[in-house]
Amino acid sequence: MEPALSLERIYPKQMDKNDPNDKDSLDIHFSRYQFASKQLQGQNILDMACGCGFGTALMAEAHPDKQFTGIDIDPMAIEYARANYKLDNLRYECSDAINWNGDRYDSIVSLETIEHLPSPDKLAENLSNLLHEQGRIIASVPVTPTCDGNPHHLHDFTVRSFKQLFYQFGFISGEEFKQVQKWEFNGLFSKSEIKEHRSEGVGNNVLAYYKKHPFALMSRLVSMFRHGFCNIYLTTVFEKDTKAS
Repeated sequence: MEPALSLERIYPKQMDKNDPNDKDSLDIHFSRYQFASKQLQGQNILDMACGCGFGTALMAEAHPDKQFTGIDIDPMAIEYARANYKLDNLRYECSDAINWNGDRYDSIVSLETIEHLPSPDKLAENLSNLLHEQGRIIASVPVTPTCDGNPHHLHDFTVRSFKQLFYQFGFISGEEFKQVQKWEFNGLFSKSEIKEHRSEGVGNNVLAYYKKHPFALMSRLVSMFRHGFCNIYLTTVFEKDTKAS
């Protein structure tokens, strides 16, 4: 069974690389994983909320000497990952991010996960507990508002609030990777049940969101004034602050 296109996860094999919307989304996601892949250390790597597994496989292929585990809460995504992204140094498990208590890991990757969860603090705490003392976390969030356009997002972050999430558990931030994605206005208010690209119909989400959260419009206007018509994503490497201990 092929999953439907949505803003919750991407399935690269379903997307059209010749379509500008799909190409832009694919480039954003692949570049993020390529950055994370270059930051890995140690042998035991966790990809928390790996989706359909394409990014975990990208990293595992680049590092055949390391062992990778991809975790996702969606059974269909894990089934798809196991069927489509197979490597000898890679396995997938179905679990929610907050309750996974597998091995201790040298590096943990969690990209575009935090904003989806009701309790981001609990995720950051669990990642801290799963990490070796000298390990590192590579995490990303949008740092411009997205809850208005994406119904799967539960929290908006700024650069400051994103870093504070990990600072409270004794982490400091290091290498960063910022990405800017221009808005796509084609099909903004489409009501078609069958989407041609992931962002189709986003305008309907925006209108519905502001009806329930009218004050959120101010955050959007401030963001538009500062950054223009775009979303900004920040991927950051976090490590334990050994000086503090």
